[in-house]
Amino acid sequence: MATATISTAEVISTSILVQQERTLYSISVPAEQVPEAKLDQTHRRVFAYWKQKRGTRHAPRRADIDPCDLGFVLPNLILWEIDDVPDYRVRLAGTDVCHNMLGELRGVLLGELRCPLLAEARREFDAVRDEGLISLVERTLHWLDRPLVFYRHLLMPLVDDTGRVNMLLSVMTFESTDRWRLFLQGQGAQPGTA
Repeated sequence: MATATISTAEVISTSILVQQERTLYSISVPAEQVPEAKLDQTHRRVFAYWKQKRGTRHAPRRADIDPCDLGFVLPNLILWEIDDVPDYRVRLAGTDVCHNMLGELRGVLLGELRCPLLAEARREFDAVRDEGLISLVERTLHWLDRPLVFYRHLLMPLVDDTGRVNMLLSVMTFESTDRWRLFLQGQGAQPGTA
């Protein structure tokens, strides 16, 4: 189980939040150990749907996922294909994701993103693909010259008919780092929760 968290007691200056890419929280765990209290409402609904569709299996099949059931979250979804090369290709990305990532992502490889924390992200993706874990991450988007944006990313496996992970389903939501700054200073609720 891979876990890295930042304590709310740790003092983070606003300048650090806006000057460099930062992972605020990262965990890759079995579905039964996902800290649902850390999920916002959007992630919680998609995770509940994912668990319902998997039934007694390790993960649902792509064919089990009906886009009509996910209309409420389509702008925040990304479907990742697992290529024969050791990388992940965006098969489709919602409008909110593309807007916040500053461009169309369809067809883009994970390795083509210029995120300075790409090695961390790749470990999270690999844990989902190789071990069937669920990954939950909270980071800033400074690497896209968007220093005042923070994102929460939930990444889940999808399997083929043989049970092999062949796609990844992700949900990304975006918020202002100002809300995180206030939370870390003890002056507000944790962004995205409730």
